[in-house]
Amino acid sequence: MISWLGTLKRNRLLKLFSLLLAIALWFTVSGEERTETTINMALELVNLHKNLMATNEVPPAVQVRVVGPRSIVNNLSQTRLTQTLDLNGYKSGRHTFSLGPNSFSLPRGVQVVRIQPNPIPLTLAATITRTLPIKPVLENNPAEGYELVSVNTRPAQVTVRGPAPELAELQFIPTLPIDLSFLKEHTVIATDLDFKNLHLALKDPIPILADIQISPKTITRTFPGVPVLTDPQEARESPAQVTLTIKGAWPVVQELNAEDLKAWADTRNLAPGRHRLNVSVELPQGVSLVRSRPAIVTVTVAKPS
Repeated sequence: MISWLGTLKRNRLLKLFSLLLAIALWFTVSGEERTETTINMALELVNLHKNLMATNEVPPAVQVRVVGPRSIVNNLSQTRLTQTLDLNGYKSGRHTFSLGPNSFSLPRGVQVVRIQPNPIPLTLAATITRTLPIKPVLENNPAEGYELVSVNTRPAQVTVRGPAPELAELQFIPTLPIDLSFLKEHTVIATDLDFKNLHLALKDPIPILADIQISPKTITRTFPGVPVLTDPQEARESPAQVTLTIKGAWPVVQELNAEDLKAWADTRNLAPGRHRLNVSVELPQGVSLVRSRPAIVTVTVAKPS
């Protein structure tokens, strides 16, 4: 007792000043104008067992309506606050967490008026891991004149973690839709997996790439009225024109005109008179002949005058 009294007597002026300061602060706060506001508190799940996960929509935050001294409430509203739900010991199943005024660590003098949402439902499910192939999901066609040759993903499969009932039925993991509308060549596109309403997560987060092979379509076009020339000797042709059908890559064939094609008959070393000759065709690179109609023409070589 004597020792305690001795301790109390030391620094008496400092202790008296602290007491008076606390009393003054209390009167200041208690006499301050009170205000009411709503504070958003981020909601965090802690101590969840590694083989469990929440499968329902958990609100990212709770809105807490508080009333208290204006200075304290204003300071709270400018501070990032977090409310945790301790899941230590919880097992799979449905649980309900009711929040009350005593659930929050708030300064003295601040009272909780309302909490939303409240209570908070939580469904926990046991998880498993599976390795599944990735299926690219494509939308729209490539640009005009082009076609899809192949599409593959890198990697071709991924290991995902999720609730056993959801993962047990899955045969593949789809990607988000990949738009082909403007593709004209081999392209590698970064994409992502589409978990839709599934509660899945990659075991090892990695980038997902779609390797898309696009090539020009092969098209066929017919050009009537292509003149037949004779070379090296001049001769009279019958018929004088042929119809050529060609094929090749869309960008090349689409831009061709009849003037770009050359049909001719080889009159080298021919004696005067009539001859039946094959029609030869000279075409731009990347284009091939399907047929010539007719394929044979009659040429008449005149006698020297």
